[in-house]
Amino acid sequence: MPWERLGDMRWYADAPGRRTRQILADLSILVWVVGWIVVGRWVFSLVMTLAAPAGPLRSAGSGLRDRMNEAAGKVVEIPLVGDQLDAPFTGAAGVGTDLVQAGDTLESSVRTVAWVVSLLSAGTPILMAVLLWGLARWVWIRKARRLGAEVADPESQELLALRALVRQHPRRLQELFPDPVAAFRSGDPEALRRLADLELAEVGLRSRRT
Repeated sequence: MPWERLGDMRWYADAPGRRTRQILADLSILVWVVGWIVVGRWVFSLVMTLAAPAGPLRSAGSGLRDRMNEAAGKVVEIPLVGDQLDAPFTGAAGVGTDLVQAGDTLESSVRTVAWVVSLLSAGTPILMAVLLWGLARWVWIRKARRLGAEVADPESQELLALRALVRQHPRRLQELFPDPVAAFRSGDPEALRRLADLELAEVGLRSRRT
């Protein structure tokens, strides 16, 4: 199937049972990732509640700064002494500016902590699961390639049949043929294909029927 390949690389087995398990594993890892992303977002929102005082702090500082600047503007209009009287008001306006900056700093700091905590809490299980899944799938892909996925030529089938004679349990071989060695020596394409399928079945693959 086209969706089972990327170039020459096989992603899914031919055997329905093995392929179903692989698809379920893919869906499981997807659900796992989405689930931990949701958890990460929840943790981020939870930590961000610590920044709740930042809003009122900025609001208070902004209000103080505006009122003091307005008062200073009116004081300077007083003849002769206005320039000397505005200093306390401009100083208080500076305090308001400091409060606004403190609110910004608080929110920025809490946001940084929220990102770190949420990434660690969600990213760690996601990374571990994806690495394990990816390693298992890559091992399967390499083994499928090595065994000759979708064997089409007789020479490849003969090599796999010989490998099966060497590696497979005698009981499995005798379930196919009473004398597996004689079946191999006969050179019968169907006998070779059936022996090759024993080897390919270990990774859920089958030789191509011709």
